[in-house]
Amino acid sequence: MEKGFVKIVECFNITGIGLLTELQHNENGIPPDTEIVDLKTETKWTIAKRVLSDTLLIADSEIIFDCETKHEHIRHSFKTQKDREIAVEKELERRKNGIYWYLIKRTDKKQNLKTEIGIKLKIKKTPQQSTVVKNK
Repeated sequence: MEKGFVKIVECFNITGIGLLTELQHNENGIPPDTEIVDLKTETKWTIAKRVLSDTLLIADSEIIFDCETKHEHIRHSFKTQKDREIAVEKELERRKNGIYWYLIKRTDKKQNLKTEIGIKLKIKKTPQQSTVVKNK
């Protein structure tokens, strides 16, 4: 993924919360209130907060960026320890590929709420310089 852009990998509308969106990027995090825009349609969204994986938090393996000052986490449950281990490996692979969860909000209330999977969006506000902090 080229710098200055994000790619929509997955997107779910969570009633009362917003869009839980899996974004792929090569930034050092995306701060809250960063605007992302579809350059073709000029549709805009705002990053509300980062969503952390409790699976990786428990394994002390989640990547946390300094500039992502607002966050919450997703809870997962597993039937077996093996299922948990598989989930950790899958999430670690996603992080290696620059894929992270975010809650985003639409900027214009008249636009469609959900965005298209696979679309590239331009980061309008440049994220602050930050460092990667690994939970360890």
